[in-house]
Amino acid sequence: MRRRGSITLFLAMLLTCFFSAVFAFLEAARVSGLKANSQVSTLQAADTVMASYNQALWGNYHLLFWQAPEGDFPDLDALESLQQDAIEGNQTSSALLQKNYYMLQVHLAEVTTSSYQLATDDGGIAFREEAAEMMKYTVGEEAVSAMLAWVTGEDAAEESQTDLESEAIDALEELEAAVSADESSSAASEGSSVEISSEESTAVSTSESASAEVSITENPLAWVKKMKKNGVLAFVMQEESISQKSIDTSTCIMNRTLESGNMAVSTTQTSIEKMLFYLYLDHYYTDASEESADHVLDYELEYMIAGKDEDQENLKAVVRRLLLIREVTNLAYLESNAEKQQEAAAIAAALTLAVGHPELEPLVKQGILAAWAYAESLSDVRILLEGGKVSLVKTSSQWHTELGNLSTTVFSTSGKDQTEGLTYANYLVLLMWATSDEKLSQRAMDMIEKNEDIRMDQMICRAQCDYVYEASPLFWNFVTLGQNSFGTYQFQDQAEISFPGSG
Repeated sequence: MRRRGSITLFLAMLLTCFFSAVFAFLEAARVSGLKANSQVSTLQAADTVMASYNQALWGNYHLLFWQAPEGDFPDLDALESLQQDAIEGNQTSSALLQKNYYMLQVHLAEVTTSSYQLATDDGGIAFREEAAEMMKYTVGEEAVSAMLAWVTGEDAAEESQTDLESEAIDALEELEAAVSADESSSAASEGSSVEISSEESTAVSTSESASAEVSITENPLAWVKKMKKNGVLAFVMQEESISQKSIDTSTCIMNRTLESGNMAVSTTQTSIEKMLFYLYLDHYYTDASEESADHVLDYELEYMIAGKDEDQENLKAVVRRLLLIREVTNLAYLESNAEKQQEAAAIAAALTLAVGHPELEPLVKQGILAAWAYAESLSDVRILLEGGKVSLVKTSSQWHTELGNLSTTVFSTSGKDQTEGLTYANYLVLLMWATSDEKLSQRAMDMIEKNEDIRMDQMICRAQCDYVYEASPLFWNFVTLGQNSFGTYQFQDQAEISFPGSG
């Protein structure tokens, strides 16, 4: 007897419901896997951008930025295409590895950049943050704190001595005016005038110390006046060694319209971070105390401080500022040294007696001290530019010039081998502290642009991207419910691409 297979309607419905439930659970698990895969794809997209950093910036300046093509703003199509191509390529590779049975494949339907930050935004805050972050791995925190304490302490010392130096300069000017007036009247009445020339040698005694004698081979006031008139650059550096390089500042960051990002960022930095940034500049940029490099300017740090278009002009500006700093501390030392006070008083007595105005002796003495401090400052700056060290506050053994013979002793070589004190680079850090961070950042990026032939307002350091992924149902296709039209799944994700140090 032949039996025929049969199934009741109830059992058929029961099996349909059972398999539908199984496929529903499988599809639910797959949806969870698709969502996780979309999140992994987002991380891969961000890693792709970070791995495409500008190699020249990293190789020469240890900075990480992604360079957008010119004209790509504000849509950043290149940034979005880079990520989309990378994700689609990864998904295709995964499917091939699974022999086309990869059940968790998602498609990146859309990627948009909602906000981004450029290196030049907000005065170059991103550039400073990356530079400071890089120096954390180079300089110890204790060294940075010590440097910071020195700079802030020197700022206070410089401010406290400004009035003293100002009085000395005023005294020198008043003396010159008095002597000029006296010479004019003497010439009118007697047809002659009296002065101490650089060729004469005179011995005088002071009222403070009758036995003290000072040999004068030149008038220190006249010598300083001549120095300031002729310029001091040739006295602190050999003329043939001064760089003649220049740049066109009309195309620099401060003088052109920049691309700008639309990401809101914090623009505050701690004192430690500021000091790390200054140390970064000192480490990666050249100055006048180093050998010339294959850069558009040899004196890059000087450019950041002064902002001139020629190496020579930048060096002049920095030398003037260094002379001011050294004059302040040197004058303070002279005011506290009794022996050098007596020397100045002796020459002041000789000068005022020669012009017939002994009552001007105290005023002239102050002017002579200012002249002496200036001459010592010239010697200091010359030593610094030759790679030597100069102490912030000197001792008697560290003093180089002699009041009676400034033109010769200002070129003394006794300070070149000094082991204590600050280098030229240390003093430049002090000048940086007195320069706005925005100017330093923009001028530092000017040097990068000129040296590497790139634009820093095309360098992206942070970007906020939104992603939309799509995937088709799989297990639902085995379930018949009505028209069985489930469309596609969509998953949304978001990521902030940020290079180390940014944000």
